[in-house]
Amino acid sequence: MPVREIRPEERADFERLESIAFASPLSEEDLRRRLEREPEAVCLGHFDSAGTLTAGMVLPEYQMRYEDRFVPMVGVGGVASLPEYRYQGAIRRVFEAAFARMREGGAVFSALYPFSHPYYRQFGYELCQLTARYTLPVDALRSFRCEATVRRIEPGDPFDGLQAVYDAHFARCNMAIRREARHWQGLVTKEPLRERVYTYLLQDAQGPCAYVVFAAQNVGEYSKEMRVREIAFAHPKGLRDALGFLYRLSAQYGKAILTLPDGVPLHAVLPESYDASTDIFSHPMARVVDLPRGLALKPHPAGAAYTLRVHDAMIPGNDGLFAVQCEAAGVSVRRLEADAPADLEAGVQQITQLLLGFLSLDEALYSPQVTLRASGDVLRRIFVKRPVYLTEFF
Repeated sequence: MPVREIRPEERADFERLESIAFASPLSEEDLRRRLEREPEAVCLGHFDSAGTLTAGMVLPEYQMRYEDRFVPMVGVGGVASLPEYRYQGAIRRVFEAAFARMREGGAVFSALYPFSHPYYRQFGYELCQLTARYTLPVDALRSFRCEATVRRIEPGDPFDGLQAVYDAHFARCNMAIRREARHWQGLVTKEPLRERVYTYLLQDAQGPCAYVVFAAQNVGEYSKEMRVREIAFAHPKGLRDALGFLYRLSAQYGKAILTLPDGVPLHAVLPESYDASTDIFSHPMARVVDLPRGLALKPHPAGAAYTLRVHDAMIPGNDGLFAVQCEAAGVSVRRLEADAPADLEAGVQQITQLLLGFLSLDEALYSPQVTLRASGDVLRRIFVKRPVYLTEFF
């Protein structure tokens, strides 16, 4: 079989393949560090008849928030192929094997960070999130005051307080990953003083209320800028306290760069709105791997019934006509063999956006791949806008 799991003793070959494919330098020290990262993550590779590894990808597994519960999600990273083997279908075959593996393992969704959206669209992935990044002078936060107690997190400290804020902050966000110790260790770092990455936990009378993780970066002989890796807050007052804490550092840091989820009107609460500029920081993509289960877990109004036709060229179990009905026992999803018009028809890419709540039904109708044949009243109550925030990078 040309596609199989890459064995531990072959991981060095895969790291070298990535270095060549991405034209990125790789020293022996770099190789040692890379082999230590996520040793539990599955790597799939394509091998030619001579046993040469020609292409591969990494498949880290997560538990992802979806409609107020956690479901299995598989990330896709390190998608690479050797230049001399490209345009021969190796990556497609690896994806086919990866999707089969995901479904067997119970995954409902998959996600990735693309170098090209059109490229990954051919495998059923679609844009699922737009993350706003703000750049502003730290002095622009002068109207905020920190009234909370602030404590720097040291290596070896428990993550309980950070976890409590994280859980409160991302509780409503589809795609937010259930944080484990390994994720915190990657964010907080083991050598904060050497790497100049600082983590601060804020606590008020009710308990942990916010945290901020930022890295210092020189931008001149004396000036530094603050690159906020993550900021989270349990309630709006927590954010105000966190911004007030950052303002305390304005004498040392000239500029701050931070990302915030949708629904935080930073421009509206700054003394001078012109102080902050905004751009889109990341454009991750996702796809539903198990459509019937994704539909069954989606909240439906009692008695809702509709038909849905989905086009998925990569996963046959997602492709076809489905009857969806909300009954007393829950939402049932049946595949129909009839070749009849559906109430709603779309590609798996647009269905993924609807399931996650990245797009509402009315927003999805702007896509030429989406056709609504029913009145849409019930479907508008099902496919509503929701916060989406993929919290991990892979």
